[in-house]
Amino acid sequence: MFDRQVRWMIVAALVALIAGVGGSSWYFYRDPGLLDAVVALEGQWVDRAAPGFELPDRQGQMHALSRYQGQVVFLNFWASFCEPCRKEMPSMEALVRQYRDQGMVMVAVSLDAEWTEVDGFMQEFLPGQRSAMTVLLDAENQVSRLYGTEMIPETYIIDRDGTVIARFVGDYDWTRPEARQLIEALL
Repeated sequence: MFDRQVRWMIVAALVALIAGVGGSSWYFYRDPGLLDAVVALEGQWVDRAAPGFELPDRQGQMHALSRYQGQVVFLNFWASFCEPCRKEMPSMEALVRQYRDQGMVMVAVSLDAEWTEVDGFMQEFLPGQRSAMTVLLDAENQVSRLYGTEMIPETYIIDRDGTVIARFVGDYDWTRPEARQLIEALL
């Protein structure tokens, strides 16, 4: 009787151990540099399904997050009146131009009230050029609330399977080697 109880305890412990390993993020095992890059950038490890959404672009075409399934999504919440947002935009543009042909899309969700504010900033930011980012408008802040955005700029990195890997609050220099390491680990 005692041996049977011990065996069941051992089996239960093994099942719990396997469930714990299976429930933890497989990214640690696939690429240990991924977590290192998130930590080096002072980001937060998230590892949860990305909430779906649909928002309009400047032409009124709706963009659903599901449209980007199979790509690495750099999702950034920003506003034209936000100085830290303005500060990080050039490095974001450089990052998307570097990786867009390799399977990364950058979705820049403006929290401005109207497109005129976004247009004014984009003309100032890239005079006479078109951004490589997909710029969407969340005037009602519904999607930013869905993601739990607390302060802008705020960035979420979503893998090809639709899992939010990491969250970054505040402005970043996205041309840093750690940022490239993070994106390249997911591509």
